[in-house]
Amino acid sequence: MFPTIYHFVKDLTGLEIGFLQILNTFGFFVAISIAGAFMAMASEMKRRTAMGQFDTVLVVTETGKPFPIPDYILNGGLAFIFGYKLVWLAINAGEGFVPQEHIFTLEGSWLMGLLLAIGVVVWRYRADMKQRLPEPKKTETRQDADWHMGNITTIALLSGFLGAKVFHILENPAGLTLGTFVTEIFSTGGWTFYGGLICGAAGVLIYCSRKKLSLLRMLDSGGPAMMLSYGIGRFGCHFSGDGDWGIANTSPRPGFLSWLPDWAWSYTYPNNVLGGQSGPGIPSGMVPIKGCEGDYCFELATPVYPTPIYEAFMGIGLFLILWYVLRKKNLLPGNLFAWYMIFAGIERFLIESIREHGESLYKFGGLVFSQAQLISVILAVAGSAWLLLPAKFKGRFTSMA
Repeated sequence: MFPTIYHFVKDLTGLEIGFLQILNTFGFFVAISIAGAFMAMASEMKRRTAMGQFDTVLVVTETGKPFPIPDYILNGGLAFIFGYKLVWLAINAGEGFVPQEHIFTLEGSWLMGLLLAIGVVVWRYRADMKQRLPEPKKTETRQDADWHMGNITTIALLSGFLGAKVFHILENPAGLTLGTFVTEIFSTGGWTFYGGLICGAAGVLIYCSRKKLSLLRMLDSGGPAMMLSYGIGRFGCHFSGDGDWGIANTSPRPGFLSWLPDWAWSYTYPNNVLGGQSGPGIPSGMVPIKGCEGDYCFELATPVYPTPIYEAFMGIGLFLILWYVLRKKNLLPGNLFAWYMIFAGIERFLIESIREHGESLYKFGGLVFSQAQLISVILAVAGSAWLLLPAKFKGRFTSMA
């Protein structure tokens, strides 16, 4: 496992580049998943604009005016934060120093922060003076609907990350208190995909509604992109060993799976990110790795199903079906997203049967189920119900399409 990109580079090349410790492997894959979703959804919105399903956007650009003071403040402030915290983390990264443990502290470098802020403000000033004109000019252009993707991505990230964190906290409602909620909301770990999906989608739909974009067409455009993002993100879960693994699996590998590598059937996730830093005590459920020295020198005491890698390939496979098969059919508005909900619901419901839940379970009467199982059923049922609705009834939603 590779808790950070530093560990990946070290394992691959033998080089020890300390500042790479600030790059979590999971975060790296999340960034790739966001980029992949952005490109897929932007491409689909551009295609649907050409088909007349989205209106073009009138973009008015004014050049030659002095940059406003808030522009300098924003750029200088962000540069200061980058230098104060991230550059400081990169400089101090090394054996025995885990950058992620210092992110939400006041530790940092005032010198690096100020130097970077001054440098960025000077750079913005020079760019400002270079673009100024005696008479500012206004230009109007027509852009495809993917012009909205910058705003959509920002809204999806902010609302999605908040939702992912809140839903993770609510996975264990029995132990929830105000104190634990506040502590967990500002921690670096603990994210729930469905929380990010639901809240991220809600934020985007509110934006699209205000911009008078077809909500059903937007959902259709985003379904394949979300499936792609999910599949890529699960690679991050697997290669970092973030705890989203399966239940214990000590069973012998079936004969019909003899072609499968040992680690793909039952795995101990050595050097996983949850093993943390070396020191007194052994993380629960783990044992030290013989001969390993330094950080992250633990593995699971009992091998488990490597469910993240299963989900990664399932997610990518389902994306290919949505993208290359269903997307090209002449489907009614909302039908492509309905198929996404069915695929996402069935995939997650099946994997939950062999996934580790710990105490994150709900109890209702004699039923015991996870939050993800509940949401999976709702998604699959909702998607199926939409597909089964008569076309005449769906016609009532034409104002949305």
